[in-house]
Amino acid sequence: MIRQLIVVVTMLATNPAGGSSDLVTVVEDIISTGITASSEFSPAQTVHNVINGSGLSGERHDSHASAETMWHTLENPTATSPATGIPPYPAWIRFDFAEPNGLDEINIWNHNQAGLTDRGFRQTVIYGSADGSSWRRLVSVDLAQGGSDAHSVAISSDTPLRAVILAAESNYGSAYYGLSEVKFIRHRKVPPDEVPFPTGMTCRPTRFYRHRPDGHAGREIIVRFNGVRLYGQGELDIAVAGYRPETVEFSAGPRGAAEMSVLLPPDASVDRDTRVSIGVRSGKRGIHDALMVPAQRQWKIYVIPHSHVDIGYTNTQENCEFIHTRNILEAIKLAKETAHFPPESRFLWDTEVSWPAERLLANGTVEEKQAMLDAIRKGIIHVGASYVNDNTSVTADEEFAALFGPTKEIEKLTGRQFKTMMQVDVPGMSWGTVQAAARHGIPYVFLFNNGSTRVGLSMELSFRPFWWIGPDGQSKVLCIQAGSYEPCALIKGKHVWPSMMGQTDRSKLPAVVRTENPRENFIDAYLWGAGLPRYNNVLETLERDPLYPYDILPMSWALADNTPVDADLPYAARSWNEEYAYPKVILASSTDIMTAFHERYGDIIPVRKGEFTEYWSDGLGSAARETATNRNSKERLIQTETLWSMLHAGRPAPRADIHEAWRNILLGSEHTWCFADPTAPLQDVIQQVKFSYFRQGRERSEALLAETLEPITDPGGKTITVFNTLSWSRTGLVTLPEGMTAVKHTPTQTLATGETVFLARDVPALGARSFELGSSDAETRSDLKVARYTLENALVKVRIDPETGDIVGLVRGGVEYAGGPLNSYHYLKGDGVPETATGPTDVKVSIKEDGPVVVSLLVESRAEGCHWLRREIRLTAGLPTVEIINTLDKIAVTAKEGVHFGFNFNIPRPRSRMDIPWGVVEVDADFFPEANRNWVCFQRWLDISNHERGVVWCSPDAPLFQHGNITANIMGGGGLGSPPWIRGLEPSATVYSWALNNHWFTNFPLSQEGVLTFRYGILPRDTPYDAAVANRFGMEQARPLIAVRTAKAIDVTPPVSIDNCRVVVSSLKSEPEGLVVTLRSLSERPETVTITRSGALEESTIDMLPQGVDSATFK
Repeated sequence: MIRQLIVVVTMLATNPAGGSSDLVTVVEDIISTGITASSEFSPAQTVHNVINGSGLSGERHDSHASAETMWHTLENPTATSPATGIPPYPAWIRFDFAEPNGLDEINIWNHNQAGLTDRGFRQTVIYGSADGSSWRRLVSVDLAQGGSDAHSVAISSDTPLRAVILAAESNYGSAYYGLSEVKFIRHRKVPPDEVPFPTGMTCRPTRFYRHRPDGHAGREIIVRFNGVRLYGQGELDIAVAGYRPETVEFSAGPRGAAEMSVLLPPDASVDRDTRVSIGVRSGKRGIHDALMVPAQRQWKIYVIPHSHVDIGYTNTQENCEFIHTRNILEAIKLAKETAHFPPESRFLWDTEVSWPAERLLANGTVEEKQAMLDAIRKGIIHVGASYVNDNTSVTADEEFAALFGPTKEIEKLTGRQFKTMMQVDVPGMSWGTVQAAARHGIPYVFLFNNGSTRVGLSMELSFRPFWWIGPDGQSKVLCIQAGSYEPCALIKGKHVWPSMMGQTDRSKLPAVVRTENPRENFIDAYLWGAGLPRYNNVLETLERDPLYPYDILPMSWALADNTPVDADLPYAARSWNEEYAYPKVILASSTDIMTAFHERYGDIIPVRKGEFTEYWSDGLGSAARETATNRNSKERLIQTETLWSMLHAGRPAPRADIHEAWRNILLGSEHTWCFADPTAPLQDVIQQVKFSYFRQGRERSEALLAETLEPITDPGGKTITVFNTLSWSRTGLVTLPEGMTAVKHTPTQTLATGETVFLARDVPALGARSFELGSSDAETRSDLKVARYTLENALVKVRIDPETGDIVGLVRGGVEYAGGPLNSYHYLKGDGVPETATGPTDVKVSIKEDGPVVVSLLVESRAEGCHWLRREIRLTAGLPTVEIINTLDKIAVTAKEGVHFGFNFNIPRPRSRMDIPWGVVEVDADFFPEANRNWVCFQRWLDISNHERGVVWCSPDAPLFQHGNITANIMGGGGLGSPPWIRGLEPSATVYSWALNNHWFTNFPLSQEGVLTFRYGILPRDTPYDAAVANRFGMEQARPLIAVRTAKAIDVTPPVSIDNCRVVVSSLKSEPEGLVVTLRSLSERPETVTITRSGALEESTIDMLPQGVDSATFK
């Protein structure tokens, strides 16, 4: 091993090399003037790299991830003979010299490519030739694998050599062979007075601070000597601006020194550029160099040990659970193993999300559960605040309580608070997360982006810590997107995860990764970008970044998705910190990192407000049926909890069953939908399990609703009781099953489907109204009219284009609200421009419903991508809303496609606002610059309006829309070759519902088929934007009136009532501690509201949560 002489300015270093009368051994390099190799992989990995010094820093070689400072062969090279009389070898290099030279040693740096050191020569034969044609075997050696240091081979040759061949008999298991650098050395003994002296010296600062003998950190300067090595003894003069000059004695050692390492005084060059002058004197000879040392922070690299939780992406969901729960137990073992390490390198584990811990509590043994809980209490296991890595843009308001619920339960069991919502992989996050997190006592949001696949502009937010202010203007979280989670996978995980991908035999899934050289594949490539794709000198880039004044660098250490614990990590961290003072490696949880930022920089971190619209929400359209199922299951479950509080006052709800329903809904919302390779056989198994979550969410929510209504349900009853789970009185359409008789005293209509409908008027807030079954004796006069291509009631009129089937007229109060086609079908192939989208053909329009309650027109047609397309447009008597039911029979298509329904409204100078969890966002104006504008995901409603009029548009089934045009046409990874990501949106009254697509190549289904339904609601109005109106219409579409057959009229006293129309009851929950009421304000200013509780009140607690979300508990 070649070592450097380390000279520290505060230490007198003396090491005499012998008396002055002794001969001195001079070490000289022999330069190779010609070089050939058995093969070369490419010009970037040319054999000349092994003699040109590329990759060498002093006597240590880099680990360039692309081997562009090294040489390696073609794959599986054919053995060839390097010269006449030498047997064939799979890999060899021939070195020629200008003249014969005595050769005493060869220094060989083996192949050191990050993660691919198995390409290095192992059993190696060295040949020599005095004339370049006759060869003899000099020595056979076993070279060590990889590493930054050279392997020194002593050579004994009676004659000078003109050429040398290094031939590999074997390597360390790769299909390639390679070397990093080779140097040839000769020794010459001379009298002391003839010892050569360097012609000059060059000083350069390194990236490191090393440990000084006084315990402080000193910036390292490498002094490299020109011409020849430095021999003997002398003095080193060091002058650092702002510090007292120092002189240090040195001895270069018996082999001389090619370079020296000098450590500057403590704090020198930390926060400003520093002038340094260094001189070397030996006898009467001397050399000198001066340099400006650029400032470099004393970086703390906070490394998070975790495994990305990607449930079903690399293996079955059951095996993913096995891997992650086992990781917890293995992490506990490793933490005990390293408990005596320095604090910074003691092992800990961040579960990323709470799913692994919750699953272990559900399915682990008693001993395993106790071990985990104890480790949590000790700070060894850190649990993420959210249950899964979620698509937060489709997370319903009250769903956040379920998202954070499992962690809150673990907090109760352990007494530990988990402060950080860690989201990995998913680019973007709903602005509503801020209020939801703050509401649940979570002050930090920590993001690791995917980094490469369909991430759009989101990576531009990396390393920009900010206080994220919620839509309410008051709640806030500290948010950091620390780049991507993929560096470890690119550095080290690439040797682990491929063999685990799709491996269903658990005995072949490694519990941990442990190697002989923990430092071999470590953080160097990420920090300084040694050929690592997409990462180029991250640390140096941040050092120069005026918007990043911090000395903390968070970094993920996940071998990949669903991978094991890296048992090398604490050993690598300890070794690193022993060698370097800075950058210092600190093993940390996400909360450790956030706390460090908060405590050190909280007062200078900037503030941001806005929506970070997600990029991966497009995957929701790859399984449109399941997406619609989950959207409706959520609303049903929220309604069920409200109904329970209305019908079962004082009785705790079936909380365990409700939690399990939410758990399945969350697993549906979780960002993983299928296997990494959707064409593999394992895909079917994984997809069926994924789809079972949606089915379970629906079935469990339906069962809970039935259980809630069961005590009052009478299948033979003569009464229909209609429940309103919203906090305002409402009128709405009620649909009864086929065969149900008419309703007395109320206009009733039997639809073409056999179902019965009637209009339930003025159903009280959080209450019920009963209707008697029997022959309808109500007056049948109605304001409804239907003709061949028109529908109307007293409030609105709709006109259909007979050629296209599109709505081309929508009039209310004499004003035309259709600015172009509404509900137009567009089928776009791949990344085509919008003009290439095809529309329906063979259009046929007919009257479907013609009655006193509902009228409708049915548009039937052919449509590309479908067996057939049916669009039904309905009006209800007395209501100003247009209801659209689009149904298509999808053909399974694997070629990239998208189905869009366009709505072109006539709203001049429009502003568009949309509903998000716990907030309202203005499209574009409230979006982060790094947010997704090509497609947007919303909750219940979109409002397009000006200062005079507007429309509210709802899409209960399909959450994705495009603003202004069809812009969701980015294919593959979303990089080169795709249309550009949009950085700004112009005002527009046109919206396209993105109903379905198959644009992804991984993680999501490649096709979908069968009958799919997409419903839309439109409310035109002659008033300016009113959030309360828009929200009420949206909630009424999402949470319809609930009708049940009962024996008699049911009298329901509302559990609570409120007196402010701009505030709504978001949810009612019967908890053991009492009735929990959550209110949401839609106002942009503070509102006063009186809450009236029915019945006797023992006590109440009101949590003043962030403005817009308040919670009250009553007993």
